[in-house]
Amino acid sequence: MQRFLLAIGLILGLLMIVGLCNTLNYGTPTRGSYDKVLVDLERQDIPQRLANAIKIRTISEQNIADINYESFLELHRFIDVEFPLVTKNLDKKVIGAYSLLYVWKGSDPTLKPVLLLSHMDVVPVVAGTEPLWEHGPFSGDIANGYIWGRGALDDKLGVFAILEAVEQLLLQGYEPKRSFYLAFGHDEERGGVDGAGQIAKYLKAKGIQALFVLDEGGFITNGGIFGLDKPIAMVNVSEKGYVSLELSVKGEGGHSSMPPAETAATVLSQAVVSVSENKFPLDTSVFETMMEPVAQEMPFYKKAVLANIGMLAPMISGLVEQQPQFNALVRTTTAPTMLLGSPKENVLPIYAKAIINHRILPGETVASTKEFVVKAIANEQVSVAIINQSNDPSPVSSVISKAYQAIEKTIQETVEQEILVVPGILPAATDSKYYAEISDDTYRFVFAEINMSENRFHGTNERIGVESYMAAVRFYVRLVENSDQL
Repeated sequence: MQRFLLAIGLILGLLMIVGLCNTLNYGTPTRGSYDKVLVDLERQDIPQRLANAIKIRTISEQNIADINYESFLELHRFIDVEFPLVTKNLDKKVIGAYSLLYVWKGSDPTLKPVLLLSHMDVVPVVAGTEPLWEHGPFSGDIANGYIWGRGALDDKLGVFAILEAVEQLLLQGYEPKRSFYLAFGHDEERGGVDGAGQIAKYLKAKGIQALFVLDEGGFITNGGIFGLDKPIAMVNVSEKGYVSLELSVKGEGGHSSMPPAETAATVLSQAVVSVSENKFPLDTSVFETMMEPVAQEMPFYKKAVLANIGMLAPMISGLVEQQPQFNALVRTTTAPTMLLGSPKENVLPIYAKAIINHRILPGETVASTKEFVVKAIANEQVSVAIINQSNDPSPVSSVISKAYQAIEKTIQETVEQEILVVPGILPAATDSKYYAEISDDTYRFVFAEINMSENRFHGTNERIGVESYMAAVRFYVRLVENSDQL
């Protein structure tokens, strides 16, 4: 017994030493300070142009037959008029009938180009919620220091901040050394197949290899996450994959007064419970990389947990499940979303179906996710099929590349206050997933200051601060200039 206790003591001691070493070595040293750079924006009515664009209802409706594609052509004409130097000096190509690709040719063709992405379509407003808006969802009102309406955040903000920045640089007579591609999809909110998907195919056919790709998907918080008060700029270096699986069971049907021992609904319900209870394993590798830049700002005990989170994973798995935001960063998630059974309460279902949506962590695939679910169900009565569009997680881009450093530098130069720049993983999906073969480094960040206590993406009262939008324009101006120096 004494030997056993001694062995346990030695193991615990070694674990403590390893944990202490991990803690002391964890965390990115604070980067050097960056000088703030004042970017003088000469054009007038910059906020008003975004506001006017919001009034154009480029809505990605649920049913494709309901989409007003003429609204996208109206937005094209609006851009042609409002950005005359862009129209005159950049090569423009319409792809997929409604998406836009601009090429700003650089003076040195040996340099890899930079690809800046955004999308022109917006989600619908939930019917009946219009009275809840302080300003109409397509009013484009500028009031109380904000620009209001669908697209103010997601993502006409990005489209027009990029265009304003390029127009400003052209106004100054700026001539880039490397080429810049501006790609604006028209169906991101429907998966991007006909927009970004076609643009990416076009660029691949042309043999284009970009230095980096920058899309939406990260933003600036006002503090309050990771237990820190400082604002944090989240530059996402990857995004999770996506698959919806349909679970289906065939039964005999009949009258509910004489049910069999098991109905299709019973078998299906047990399958849904099995999938929900069999959680995907934790993988903290991306999260650990994400937290390194903020570790130095945290108390020692929190830093110790972060530094050893991989070792602690088996013990904290249950706790992680109770924290949806954290849970989404460290495992493939499972979300039952739809159930279908009998059309009437006294009729046994012949077919029972359930839809379960999964957001796939890097390291897993669509195929491995389906395999995991089939094993969790372990019942041949339940068929499992992939429905709709699915995609594997994107590759994880470098956080030590010159491209990432240029983005970080540009953020630091643009904001007035002290800010932390943190790499992250995006639980949702963007158009950037189509460009994996165009560049090794794809990042997701749009310069928008977000209050973490609010949820305005796809929500009621979507808005962007006027000053935040002006800073977004300045960000893209500096990003072009800094990218030219790489």
